[in-house]
Amino acid sequence: MTPLRPRQTATAPRPSLPVRGETAQDRGRNVYFAKGQTLARQERWDMLAKLIHETDRKRVTSPSGVSMAALLADGARSDAVRHARGAITEGGAPVPGGIRALEEIAEEHDDFWGVALVVARAQIECAWAYEGQVDPYALPAAPSAGFLDRFEAASALIVQAAVTAPLSAEIAATRCDLLAADPGAGARVDALHQSAIDADAANPGRLRAYGVHLLPRWFGTHDRLETTAQSVAAEMKSVWRDGGYTWMWFDALRLDPSAASVLDTERFIAGMHDILTSRPDPVLANLFAAYADGMDPEVAPDDLSRSAQTARSRIHAALPELTDRHLTELHPQVWARADALPGASHLGPLSSGRIAAATKRAQGAVNSALSMGAIHQANRTNARM
Repeated sequence: MTPLRPRQTATAPRPSLPVRGETAQDRGRNVYFAKGQTLARQERWDMLAKLIHETDRKRVTSPSGVSMAALLADGARSDAVRHARGAITEGGAPVPGGIRALEEIAEEHDDFWGVALVVARAQIECAWAYEGQVDPYALPAAPSAGFLDRFEAASALIVQAAVTAPLSAEIAATRCDLLAADPGAGARVDALHQSAIDADAANPGRLRAYGVHLLPRWFGTHDRLETTAQSVAAEMKSVWRDGGYTWMWFDALRLDPSAASVLDTERFIAGMHDILTSRPDPVLANLFAAYADGMDPEVAPDDLSRSAQTARSRIHAALPELTDRHLTELHPQVWARADALPGASHLGPLSSGRIAAATKRAQGAVNSALSMGAIHQANRTNARM
């Protein structure tokens, strides 16, 4: 008698996940940015400074690590920075008029550290504009005089602000940004980032920024990043479990694909699940799903080592399990901003076109992952029969 073959189990397709065009997190982020912008336009600097102080004191942060105090400052300086970038691009005055105006405002409100923070961040953004960069992804090989001058002005403001607000998380984070023009940054990077983490331990953005600064393009090496990520993860195990390791590598791995060659891939993936288990937030679930989708081997650089290619492929292969276990709805705005660093410039609300493109990408990636997960589950079921 011919033995019976295991019956193929039909797997019903899962319904498509609901799409949340705008979530409470999206609205909150846009509200903080708009509030900072509005108060600056109304020249209500004392009110803005008090709001930054209170938001910083409460450590109000998005799940992915964007500080709401930073968003207030982003909005407040956005008009001046936009005009200043245009002037710098056109080769105008050494210091754009908008920045001069902000400097005068900082002098007039020198008893409000929140104003100094706004102006210092504006100076830093303009410094990078002299190098032709919108967001700082690598140190300039030969920094221009404009770059160094703007950082010197920013540093003076932060030194002044730190006297008034020694416990401020945003001041501690901005000190890390100032490393870009610090000749002794290599020796100071660990201490400054550790101070920023201690000031805001529950904020993953502090770990993400630290990891980026340990890349070779900044102040470290791949091996130094790996060793530090393991150490930091052990120190913060009570907060993140293996998630501390994941956050340290999160942006660094995306910015430097070759770094994957030294990554503990299984710990990185375990960390994603630890984060989503301890903080079951749809924003984070979408962020990690978008991240895993971005590790698709088909879009990896051609010159990667075999070990780096394998690591990225393994992270991409984790997408079905991430979506199946943690994803309950799609957040297109998270997918649209998934490649942004927490400390990068925030340009306010997204356009409808960008949201539509992100929605299409998210639906395609997640539906494919869910289908693949269903196939794998069916194969496992059949293998046990």
